[in-house]
Amino acid sequence: MFSNDTDLNASLQGLTLAVADVERSIEFYMKIPGTSLFFHRPGSFALLHIGKGQLGLLKKGVGSMHLEFDSHQPDALYQQLKETGFPVEEPPVKKGWGEYDFTIHDPDGYCLEFNLPHDRE
Repeated sequence: MFSNDTDLNASLQGLTLAVADVERSIEFYMKIPGTSLFFHRPGSFALLHIGKGQLGLLKKGVGSMHLEFDSHQPDALYQQLKETGFPVEEPPVKKGWGEYDFTIHDPDGYCLEFNLPHDRE
């Protein structure tokens, strides 16, 4: 489908989210290209590697954290996520403040923003 799917990988530095259901969140986040499960304590905690970063999923409650991912090909990534059934919203657009991005929301309502890296805008 794409000539080089590794160009679609997202990159997050690191963050731990409080989630209502660890397994449901693992299933959701594992669909992001470049994601692998590094550690899993069923029902209570998981650590995912996403690109060069890490995402912890800790069972607690629901929060309102905003996550930002860099993507060198946000248009292609948007299309791939859409084709896999991700709840993508609007296609990538250049915002009034200059970012070129698109957003989705995970099962707990966290906003995920996929940006063209600032050095590529």
